[in-house]
Amino acid sequence: MPSNPDVSEDDTDAPVDLGVGPVTTAGLLTDVLTELAASGELMTIYKPRDVTPQAYTAGVFGPAFSWPVMPIHMVLLPDGRVLAYGTDDKGVQGAQFHYAVWDPNWNPTLLGADSSPFQLLSHSTGTDLFCSTQLVLPSSGEVLLAGGDRTVNGKRNYATADVNFFNPSNNSVRRDSASMAYRRWYGTAVTTDKGEVVVLGGRDNLYFAGNKNTPGTAVSYSTTPEIYVPGTGWRALPGAESGEAFGVTNGNNWWYPKSWLAPDGRILTITHEGNFYTLDTAGDGTLTKLEGKLPGANWNLPAVMYAPGKILSLRNNAVASLVDINGAQPVVTRTEPLSAWRKWGFGTVLADGTVWVNGGSVGANVNADAVYTSELWDPATGKWTLTASAQKPRLYHNSSLLLPSGAVLTGGGGSPGPVRHLNGEVYFPPYLFNPDGSLAARPVITGLSSQVVNWSGSLQVSLGSATAIERVMLVRTGSSTHSFASEQRARALEFKQDGQTLTVTAPDSATEMPPGYYMLFVFQRNAQAPADAKRLVPSQARIIKLG
Repeated sequence: MPSNPDVSEDDTDAPVDLGVGPVTTAGLLTDVLTELAASGELMTIYKPRDVTPQAYTAGVFGPAFSWPVMPIHMVLLPDGRVLAYGTDDKGVQGAQFHYAVWDPNWNPTLLGADSSPFQLLSHSTGTDLFCSTQLVLPSSGEVLLAGGDRTVNGKRNYATADVNFFNPSNNSVRRDSASMAYRRWYGTAVTTDKGEVVVLGGRDNLYFAGNKNTPGTAVSYSTTPEIYVPGTGWRALPGAESGEAFGVTNGNNWWYPKSWLAPDGRILTITHEGNFYTLDTAGDGTLTKLEGKLPGANWNLPAVMYAPGKILSLRNNAVASLVDINGAQPVVTRTEPLSAWRKWGFGTVLADGTVWVNGGSVGANVNADAVYTSELWDPATGKWTLTASAQKPRLYHNSSLLLPSGAVLTGGGGSPGPVRHLNGEVYFPPYLFNPDGSLAARPVITGLSSQVVNWSGSLQVSLGSATAIERVMLVRTGSSTHSFASEQRARALEFKQDGQTLTVTAPDSATEMPPGYYMLFVFQRNAQAPADAKRLVPSQARIIKLG
């Protein structure tokens, strides 16, 4: 864990410099930006320059490009842009001064040659957001930023109870007048079926022995969950206090707890040593330990809910475990192991519901052990496929995020390093390519009957042609940091096609797919692929609101 300012070396392999916009608070999105965001199309500058037939099975990375801050924390906004923060503009720990917004659809032809895909913005609330937790609120589309870093007697990595909100309509951050009951550094936030937010775990005070001039402090942890109800405020859940689940009794379980909304409406947590707990948020809260146990795992290994109630949890020694929580007790099985032990790697659910894992290293945050090759897991077969190699090592403080284009943004790493990565790369998965390596023809969503749909409701999707649609997927927009994207999950939707119109049926339950923002992808058969391959190609997604 970092306890001092960044002392890493600069990354000498300079990425493409795309420029940074002025430090300002932007106004409302223009019609042009809104239209570009709806398309989800990435600009050519982010795409790979030389593509071979290998892209059909392995995908390919685009060129590295500069970021104005290290994107330790990433959030996909409802308008398709990406909020990122975590360091200052030098890549040094400390996020109380700057944050950045990236527009992946930026087009200098339409927006002007002096425009920029990035806005480096001034953060003036006084909260250091380094190692906070964040997610998009279903009620407003704003980003809730809970906790973060605090400096005491010149020493960093104490916690704060501050609560901040990012407003996408004007790119501003404000600090709320009401704080959490507990200070949290490395906490996790989870959306409930009611659109409320549960915050769990995190450290409070850091141990410091003290000296003749400065008193010491005892280490302490925030072992009591609390819940945020939009329009009402915060409520602590003392009935669910647990040092075992959220502290250090059995391990460092305070460290970004791996927690999700379960199909029964409770919040499931898998601890690093492999135990299962469920949190009922009613009243003062109730915590229940469930049966079963996973193999042990370092706190820096990814876990993803790839489908409602189904989790892929990466454990020590490249073990990959599956957890099904759709019943009364977890059902644990083993799937094929990974190719390498990926400490500080990242897992991302793709548009088709497969899971892509990238980055990390065999030894935690060791450049010599960095794993450049990525790999793809298919829930239908339980098999891993090695995929493309990145240009940059993605170690401690990297992050990954699925974009509406169906590609994945990866970036960051450092503070502290062995490298300091103020850059990102975009990974283009195999489903975007033909067997010869050319880009596959994609179905086009030209319109929606509404951008809001309720559970069990229907949505009409207009298409650019009457090409047969084989599949419709709903993928929750991501919020990622520290090897964990707590919000992601994906589900195939039922649909009927009538020419160029799809009637899509929304999920039945808010516990299965909670309220909030989702990417809607439609898939057509790849006509260039062999008939027996059944290769499907996704559209650019449209972002809709469920609930």
